[in-house]
Amino acid sequence: MVISTGDTLSTRLRELRRAQRRHDAHSAGSTRELVVVAFGVGAATMLLIVVLALASLLAAGSSLTGLTAAAGAMWLSVHQVPLTISEVTIGILPLLPTLVIVAIVARVTAGAASRRGRSEIAAVLLAAVAGPLLITVLSLALVMDGSTVLTVASPNVLLALACTVAVHGVGAGLGVCHGRWAEIGARLGVADWAPNALRAAAVAVVGLLSAGALLLVVRLVWQFSVVGDVLTQGNGVAGALGLTVLSILYLPNMVIGAAAVLVGADAHIGTAGGDLFSAHGGSVPPLPIAAVLPSTVSAAAPGLMVLTATVAIVAARRAAHVDPMRATRTVAATAGLAAVAMVVLTWIGGGELGELGSAGATVPATGVFTFGWFAVVGMVVTLVHGLLPSTRAARRAWYAGDDGVADLDDDLDAEDLEYGDLDSDDLDRDRLDTDDHDTDDHDTDGLLATGSGDLDAEGRDAFPGDDDPTVEVEPVRAPASMVFGVQYTDPDGRG
Repeated sequence: MVISTGDTLSTRLRELRRAQRRHDAHSAGSTRELVVVAFGVGAATMLLIVVLALASLLAAGSSLTGLTAAAGAMWLSVHQVPLTISEVTIGILPLLPTLVIVAIVARVTAGAASRRGRSEIAAVLLAAVAGPLLITVLSLALVMDGSTVLTVASPNVLLALACTVAVHGVGAGLGVCHGRWAEIGARLGVADWAPNALRAAAVAVVGLLSAGALLLVVRLVWQFSVVGDVLTQGNGVAGALGLTVLSILYLPNMVIGAAAVLVGADAHIGTAGGDLFSAHGGSVPPLPIAAVLPSTVSAAAPGLMVLTATVAIVAARRAAHVDPMRATRTVAATAGLAAVAMVVLTWIGGGELGELGSAGATVPATGVFTFGWFAVVGMVVTLVHGLLPSTRAARRAWYAGDDGVADLDDDLDAEDLEYGDLDSDDLDRDRLDTDDHDTDDHDTDGLLATGSGDLDAEGRDAFPGDDDPTVEVEPVRAPASMVFGVQYTDPDGRG
């Protein structure tokens, strides 16, 4: 069948147009997705902030002239930018909205990055950070414009931009790295024990925060009457509801402080606070969540260190290995990573609280005590684990390269070979070259004529002695019966 050139050309042109349309559709969809990544989370957050600011102003009976400034200030506070209101600096800000934003940004960027190649990941990261930066600049302008209405001082511009980049950058980084941890580790050339240490450190931090949350709940139940008294000071249902919502927003801050107390550090709000061994009272803000601060310490309070020890044991078990050196490195890395994480969380969860002073846990003490707990307990657990009989057996197998799959060398042991059944003649036969036993190419009649299968005297004399190494050796063929262990039959009937 003959196909005309015109038909072939038109077919190719149609395919080219279809490919171009698919490419244009993909480019348009990719652009829309980047716009969503850049402004989706920020726009939704700002819309929610405007609604909350409007509801707060209406509930307080205030005019709406300060709505834009209030919305800008709330956007900055959500991104952990310290604010100065009426010459009072508030540096400790609620962490719950910030954590929610980080989680949402991570989810959005993870979906966008999963549909792109490695070369387009940078575009997703830049979009996730650039959009919120524009909203932060707008919020700064709103706060500056309405500073005469709300008496909110203009914050540091560079600090505000840096906080925005940090919040959305962390969320975008987590989203982009989701599902790519193994690839990233391989490209960075991390040690094979590093992922195990990272997982153990995550278990340690999550365990400490969980224990801190448990302690916080117990203290709230124990101080339920005090919490009720604080709520009654809220001037009605709206005030009590506002105090409750504000306490919920500060829950992560209090959980971090409780976790720091469990490792032995001091947590305080102003002059009130303490640790597991001592407590001191003082003025606290009128928040129900502040009722958890003790004024005295019970004699059983040091027993709460059992929770910390339990978390350390669980983390050490996750870092265990049959190789003692590898286990030691993993435990040390776990303790270091957990300490760094607690230092960062404690630093973010604390700050200045106006005239009351600072609030939060002691950052250096939290880091040192966290490292000490997980390093010491981890080493003890590693030592005990290494002395167990099962660990010793697993260590021997690991050193021998036994990964649970039978090796060929392991199968060829003395019992399988049955060396006791082999005599010296059989061992001598194994030394002979069996690669060229082809009777069609070589004449073996002289060797087979003996009938006994032994080399004749002339053949034996052909082998040189050790004192005459220069004698040229003539190749001698072994009888087939000796090599193959069967009686050779010559096809011509001579054998």
